[in-house]
Amino acid sequence: MLPAKAKSADRTERRASARAQSYIEYRGVDPCMEAALYYGFTPLPAPLFVTKEDRDRARELADEEWTRPFSIAPAIEERVALFRHCGEKLLQEGSHPLMHCGEFARVVPRRRPEERREDAVMEDSVRRRGPARRERRIFLEIMGSQKSIAEATLIQTAVAILRDEGHERLSLSLNSVGDRESLGRFARELGNYYRKHLAALPQSCRTLVRKNPLNLLECSHEKCSALSEEAPKSIGFLGDESRRHFKEVLEFVEELEVPYQIDHRLFGSRAFGAETLFEMSAPNASGEPSPLVSGIRYNALGKRLGLRREAPSVGANLLLSRPAKESRRARRILFRKPLAFFLQLGYFAKLKSLRVIELLRQSGIPLYQALTRDKLASQLSAAENLNTPYTIIIGQREALENAVIVRNAVTRAQETVKIADLPQYAKKLKLG
Repeated sequence: MLPAKAKSADRTERRASARAQSYIEYRGVDPCMEAALYYGFTPLPAPLFVTKEDRDRARELADEEWTRPFSIAPAIEERVALFRHCGEKLLQEGSHPLMHCGEFARVVPRRRPEERREDAVMEDSVRRRGPARRERRIFLEIMGSQKSIAEATLIQTAVAILRDEGHERLSLSLNSVGDRESLGRFARELGNYYRKHLAALPQSCRTLVRKNPLNLLECSHEKCSALSEEAPKSIGFLGDESRRHFKEVLEFVEELEVPYQIDHRLFGSRAFGAETLFEMSAPNASGEPSPLVSGIRYNALGKRLGLRREAPSVGANLLLSRPAKESRRARRILFRKPLAFFLQLGYFAKLKSLRVIELLRQSGIPLYQALTRDKLASQLSAAENLNTPYTIIIGQREALENAVIVRNAVTRAQETVKIADLPQYAKKLKLG
């Protein structure tokens, strides 16, 4: 017989082994990304560097410098870096999209002595005002999916992260510029509009009519703002496919119950952006809206970078600010392995899917899912490969009744459960 101490040590070892098998450990990642794991994102293990080669390649592709100083909008050099990092894996995955989250590495430029002195004065002023804070740029990326659920997943994930960080009064702005042809038609019509009103423009802005009339829509000059109110709107020039796509994105957003508006002044880069654009903001200390999220769809960048097939993608940058002491907390996530796979059948069921996932996330119950897939066979194949003991199914009928079917993969027994009761039922099955 083993002595008592040896038995105790053996039990402790078995528990540790069982715990290790039940959880996935992510090291070196910001804890805020835990919310993204529930929606199917995989964190990159280290901050992503934008190299000199990435910037040079971006300059070759871009015909204008569009990222404003301190802007959180996705920049072309960042997405070039992501394709460099994920391009080969994207090709290997075939039709399965990649979903990644992570941080862009902070690159501190070399400063001249006089600039360093100015920085020191500014830092002293900040210290006098209160505790130091540090900002992080987080990215969420879905690469290889053209479906509207990709934008909806990004928006819902960003909302979950921001609410976990303490932001409650969130507002969302969206716009669509359509495909290249749609944007080209709109830009020509916008240029014609401003040429007709050239005399009303301030002298300093008139050169933009020839260079890039889109920039006039963002100009804060009083005369430019007045003219932009009556200017053509990009959504009026969308093709049939772009209009359908944007309509679906809005239908998903309405299900998420986040206040939103169409912002006709919202544009991305003509160098790589297409279709949907969105921004999310929350009131700052003075009550003014402060941008926290900026997202853009870009469908053609992968092919332009040399991939052998199209890789339609959508990405978002998030700006998180927290006390400097808190930003140094342990960068580790211990995430429970999902014990259920979520299946959705039909468009109306897909509309309800993100709400179901969020409801379970709030109770700490993770799911495997394949929201970017429509065909049942494809979803079932993914579920079988993962060998999960339970399947949660929502079809058209269940969506209308605000219910789901919970099925035991071993016994084939199943039960219909109201969505509102699902977290409690899942806990009874020890899924979380």
